[in-house]
Amino acid sequence: MTSFQPLSLSMNASELESFCNQQLACTSDIAKTHEALTTLESFISVFGKPAHGTQAYLLIESTIKSITEKSRQQLLEKSTADLLVSLKQCNIVALEAVHTSLSRNDFYQILQTVISELTDDDIRLLMVWSANWVKEAQQLLEEAGGFPDAMDFNKAAISAEQFHAMTDIDRVLNPS
Repeated sequence: MTSFQPLSLSMNASELESFCNQQLACTSDIAKTHEALTTLESFISVFGKPAHGTQAYLLIESTIKSITEKSRQQLLEKSTADLLVSLKQCNIVALEAVHTSLSRNDFYQILQTVISELTDDDIRLLMVWSANWVKEAQQLLEEAGGFPDAMDFNKAAISAEQFHAMTDIDRVLNPS
């Protein structure tokens, strides 16, 4: 029987900040980097429990939270630019990628920013596109489900992520 020996880790705020900033500087995918930093933040919280409340822990906690927020802001900036392009092109695949990389709250936040940058003609086009897309998808999903209010994404060959992204867009552009 193997006994497990604990592994002690040691870090300080300066080393942590240097490591994380290096990751941010070298990233080619800010969404994945942000996710990794969020995981690191959770890791520190869970495995640093014995040190909770100490001055060293509080400094490390403050440092990782600051860096995670920095990566979140970078993700929001990139996502805003990507969302603007995907909406102008009515590109559902690119829209899905932006939608799935963010929390719903963050998605709605950048959507409001993007809408403010669109022309009236762009907005009208998107209103028609989203309304038609959602209506058609709902019909296909309900037909595939076989029962009222039963949706079968696989049978309808509709991506659930695309459906949710378009539904969120439509909800904002065409409120009932």
